[in-house]
Amino acid sequence: MTSEELANEIMAAVVAVQDRILSVGRAQYEEGANQQFERQSLQEIVQYALEEVEDGIAYNVMLRYKLTRLKAALDLAFPGTTALAPPAPAAPTTGAHSYRPTGP
Repeated sequence: MTSEELANEIMAAVVAVQDRILSVGRAQYEEGANQQFERQSLQEIVQYALEEVEDGIAYNVMLRYKLTRLKAALDLAFPGTTALAPPAPAAPTTGAHSYRPTGP
């Protein structure tokens, strides 16, 4: 993946967040010309953020569980291989001899 491709993936994630704000977020948090957070106290926002962190932990544990199962299935389907891994870069050579670094 090039830096440009990574940047495009990041932009796609930002666009997905924008879409979510304009759909579900609008229905849940828009209050006329304002957003719900604008009328909340700092304490309410901190409490809400703590709850979101706790939700994030739960979602990450769920994701870890699913990824562990996916890895086990891949290991079973492709035992002892790195078939899905990108190829390792070729070792540099000089002429007919293998490159061996010198020095510290």
